[in-house]
Amino acid sequence: MSHQIYPKQVQDDLEYIYHKKVKPDTSTLINYVYQLLYNHLYLNYNNLTDITFFVQDYPFDHWGDVIEVINNNLWEEKVQLKIGGYYGFHNNTLGSAWTMEKCKQFGNGISIKCLSNGHPQDHNPLINVDKYWELLFITEKPLEYEFIPGGHFAITKEHVQIRSKEFYKKCCELLITDITAPWMFERLECYIFDKRFKTIL
Repeated sequence: MSHQIYPKQVQDDLEYIYHKKVKPDTSTLINYVYQLLYNHLYLNYNNLTDITFFVQDYPFDHWGDVIEVINNNLWEEKVQLKIGGYYGFHNNTLGSAWTMEKCKQFGNGISIKCLSNGHPQDHNPLINVDKYWELLFITEKPLEYEFIPGGHFAITKEHVQIRSKEFYKKCCELLITDITAPWMFERLECYIFDKRFKTIL
């Protein structure tokens, strides 16, 4: 374990680079949260900490007990979906959570399910998860997608490296060219971090 988050630090010392409820003053970062995530994996591929936690700027919409989980090393006990060294979290305490169901594709975990067009959670007509599957994977695509929402997960250095550095570069390139890319990456996250699903790079 390389780093811990302490409640006082989170309360007093947290610096916000971007807040999802306030439009960022930039024209170069169109998908900020997921750009940061995949850019971090790409740039630090050979120099990652033992385990890295990814959360949004205000994580409590999706992960209400994030501080408790990290500070008390409870990610094994509190995880909703575990795939090797990937730990997906969705513990909404604000009363607006989507329904989690037992996974069909990922063992004993729980996840949210959707179709390629994002239904039933999203109705943006530009969402097309199948298209991104074909850009990233060579394994046959699933009939429905199981996912942990929000990009809230922990991952070990070794598990990141089940994919090549060039794969993460490809993800970064997609994220800077398509405004709808975050919705696709959200739904493909579990597949990206499951080596059973073969990728193009």
